[in-house]
Amino acid sequence: MKTQYRLFIILCLSILLTGCWDLIEINQYFFISAIGIDMYKKEENPIEEDEKEEINKIAQEDRFIITYSTPDLRAVGKNATSDEPRIIMSSISSNFYETTKELATRTNRNFTFTHTKVVIIGEEVAKNQNYMKEIFDNMGRHEQLSRKTSVLIAKGEAKEVMKIEDPFEPVTGYLVNQITEKKQGGARYSDMVLEEILTELYFNGDVLMPRIVPGKGEIKVAGTGIIKDFRLIGWLGEIETIAAMFLLDRVNTALINIKYLDTILPYIITNTKTKTHLAVEEGKIKYIANIDTEGYMQQYILDAEDKLTDQRSITAIEKQVKDTLEKQIKATFNKLQKEFKVDALGLGRHIRKFKPDLWDEVEDNWDDIFENIEFEVNVDARLRRIGMTK
Repeated sequence: MKTQYRLFIILCLSILLTGCWDLIEINQYFFISAIGIDMYKKEENPIEEDEKEEINKIAQEDRFIITYSTPDLRAVGKNATSDEPRIIMSSISSNFYETTKELATRTNRNFTFTHTKVVIIGEEVAKNQNYMKEIFDNMGRHEQLSRKTSVLIAKGEAKEVMKIEDPFEPVTGYLVNQITEKKQGGARYSDMVLEEILTELYFNGDVLMPRIVPGKGEIKVAGTGIIKDFRLIGWLGEIETIAAMFLLDRVNTALINIKYLDTILPYIITNTKTKTHLAVEEGKIKYIANIDTEGYMQQYILDAEDKLTDQRSITAIEKQVKDTLEKQIKATFNKLQKEFKVDALGLGRHIRKFKPDLWDEVEDNWDDIFENIEFEVNVDARLRRIGMTK
């Protein structure tokens, strides 16, 4: 009996003490933090003569230059052996998978995308409908890429964004991720992630995506790329993006400049709630947005004759906020509806979800019907604090 008991213990220990057959040490990985996708232009990226024949036979023309950014683990810790905080790698290829296979021939490291924070799509790629369909299908199927990954459209080329090394956070993916996650920007960009973007694209191919702009030694995440039928057709500026985010009920905080007492004063919105509904009046669809906001004055005028503590001043400021917001939101909706003719705010999806009978009537001609929808916005602005104690 004792012998059997001992054999049982040994058997259990052998199971618990076994190693992992496919173990790879952490320093043998490239943890890709950011992916950049640009159009491949042969005239700007000449290839060797002995490669031309093979490429002409088997490769499609005008595909991608895909760039990976990864932190250099050799630069981490007390005994760092590298002064460079990151590694940038690029390859001419047709998709992520081919890029990974091609780059694997240049390094002894293994690539992993479980920590990828950002995918940046170059402007020229974003204007190509077929390429965008391929890219998002690829990302939707990717077994390692998180659905919470941020996907941005670059103003210009994605590789120009990837080249920039910020002095405080040099690893591109982590830098962009930290910018998009913090809310201090005040709704100046769309904060949709891959999962939400895919949901919108699966419905009708229209969505608003955040814009990223390379500068001199810095990057800026602000503004929005307008995607219609899976391709980039234009941009919304920062103020227009704030207005669009109000309609999408994605505003946590925002700064609104108002004209009052012959000057420009900053008003900070701290709480907001948007309720939208669609009504059918005399055979026409009407889109109504009711927006409730609360905020405070960030700045006023020292020793002004009109005191902020007076109810008359508070009422006048609330009216200015209301008028300013309604004007900006109406102008933005009109731009999307009349100029770009794109349902990037999800009205069609709203009708299909909440008014399926109506959707059955308008689905076939939705693009034409959308251009003629009436729009009404009502803002209720309440000044809760005057920004000072007295």
